[in-house]
Amino acid sequence: MAKQHETTPRIGILWRGDRTVESPAPRPDRQLESLFDAFGKLPVTTVLIPFADDSVDDVREEVLSCDGVLVWVNPIQDGANRAHVDEILREASAVGVFVSARPDTIGKLGTKEVLFRTKELGWGSDTVLYLSSSEFAQRFPSRLASRRRLVVKQGRGNGGEGVWKVELIDENATDVQPDSIIRVQDARWRDGSSQTTPLAAFIARCEKYFAWSGCIVDQVFQDRLSDGMMRCYLSRNQVVGFCHQWPKGLLDFDPNEQPPLAEPTRTVMEGPDTPAYQRLRALAETEWVPQMQELLGIATESLPVIWDADFLYGPKTDAGADTYVLCEINVSAVWPFPPMASDTVANAALEGTVAARSTRGAGSGG
Repeated sequence: MAKQHETTPRIGILWRGDRTVESPAPRPDRQLESLFDAFGKLPVTTVLIPFADDSVDDVREEVLSCDGVLVWVNPIQDGANRAHVDEILREASAVGVFVSARPDTIGKLGTKEVLFRTKELGWGSDTVLYLSSSEFAQRFPSRLASRRRLVVKQGRGNGGEGVWKVELIDENATDVQPDSIIRVQDARWRDGSSQTTPLAAFIARCEKYFAWSGCIVDQVFQDRLSDGMMRCYLSRNQVVGFCHQWPKGLLDFDPNEQPPLAEPTRTVMEGPDTPAYQRLRALAETEWVPQMQELLGIATESLPVIWDADFLYGPKTDAGADTYVLCEINVSAVWPFPPMASDTVANAALEGTVAARSTRGAGSGG
């Protein structure tokens, strides 16, 4: 652990990486250079900690030698999950290391269950939560019969893993049975392709997702998906930037026509003062995030130093104004993020680390 007489806080940067190279660093496409520059202006020592599942003890020792740690490890990556990472972070947090984001915070904020828990807030939509495969098999068919098409999401995932658009083939069907044929469109397929399958086969396919992610949710499909998605970046409860993206995976297409060609995702990072997003910013900062914190029991100091909420356009109001629907919150590995946010992120990390360090020092006396 960090020695109490050391004056410079040590902040670890932890990611899933190669521990065999001489000078490990996050890949250039993670775009953390501006964050390292921001830390360089502060009285901190940064410690690079690549994580590998076969080096858990070494990683634990390195994390516990720090006063704080910022973490970028996806829920699912290259066939591995972050169970070992979460174990280390729980241990570190228990002994007073500042962790962003703590596993308990991720459990409240960074899983798809948050879509159900906060569905009554202004960003919410018609959403159902399933806590077991048997509950999903029992309730989902009638839900699909009434809504006709739904977006189904496993509780923990990234990159479109375990996200599908599911719709009935027979538009006139009123009684959905296990052998009813559905069309399934995987969010990872960027070319608009889909497959047809019996409903029972899709439900069986989803059983494995409960073991790792703990739940499945479904949401009504948003008809304005082609208008894009607004990624709203936050540091704790402060909006620090935006990125307007155009996800392709679940777009509608005519199955009798050639599927649309996949296009590169545009990832232009914009600052928090960008005029086009000021209504969304105001709603997030003054209404939705405070309401979410109260509902989920998350103190401001427990919010991650960098996280994002992804919004789709909902139906326009009678006056023609846009509405916004939350489709995901990302906490586990938010990178890249707007470079103009780096100073705010670094200062929030230092603030949290200093506060945690003082608590460790107070608790170790006597």
